Amino acid sequence: MAYEIRPMSVGEILDTGFRLLRNHFGLLVGLSALAYVPMGIMQIALALVGQPNKDNPAAMLIPVLIIVGVMLLVIAVTFPLAATAMTMALGDIYVGRPTSAGQALRQSWSILLPVVGTSLLGTLLIGLGMLLLIIPGIWLALSYWVSSQVMVLERIFGMAALRRSGELMRGNKGRAVVVGLVAFVLMTVVSGGATWALNAWPIPNIIASTVVGMITYAFLYAVIVVFYFDVRCRREAFDLEHLAQLVEQRSGAPAAAPAL
Repeated sequence: MAYEIRPMSVGEILDTGFRLLRNHFGLLVGLSALAYVPMGIMQIALALVGQPNKDNPAAMLIPVLIIVGVMLLVIAVTFPLAATAMTMALGDIYVGRPTSAGQALRQSWSILLPVVGTSLLGTLLIGLGMLLLIIPGIWLALSYWVSSQVMVLERIFGMAALRRSGELMRGNKGRAVVVGLVAFVLMTVVSGGATWALNAWPIPNIIASTVVGMITYAFLYAVIVVFYFDVRCRREAFDLEHLAQLVEQRSGAPAAAPAL
């Protein structure tokens, strides 16, 4: 299924992100599950460990610490891997290339260390900016808004990736705030509404939260990938470049690979 690659309004970005999720639900939510299912299992384990020992908190301290430690280790690997794989798959889908979960995971695993390292560098710089009266940190956070997409889709890492993201976000920070706020509100409403009715039952509530989290996480990355291509169209005429490549392919002339 072809998707338009062009500058879009905020509503069009959100709508395209939703269509990507709907049309490739199994692939995207399956990759998102890599992060959320282990976390859900750990949360259920914590709930079960805590139930029989409510009157003796000291007895469950060690099991809880073990579960929390394992949870942190799992999250440190699965969330970056899932996010990278979703971005990889979404990038291929959006420009019309075939992809699969296995292909996305293999490619993501090969670049996971530089992706994590660059993300930590960006987080450190944002944190330092927050210490300087907060405003510089917010500015850097918006500048690095599409740094993950730059790393995964353009294979640029380190300070070069952060600078590249800053260049793309020049003049687009306000739109990023609007897109982020609207997406956050939509995700919060869906998540809150889906789990509110199960609030009295911890285990079903955790399961529902995990499922909803998988879906909203995939939706968020679909929206950010669409936004990334939107800013490339605005700053680099990526839509015209992509159209020229499609014309070359249809005419039978040899075409270069899309310049992601």
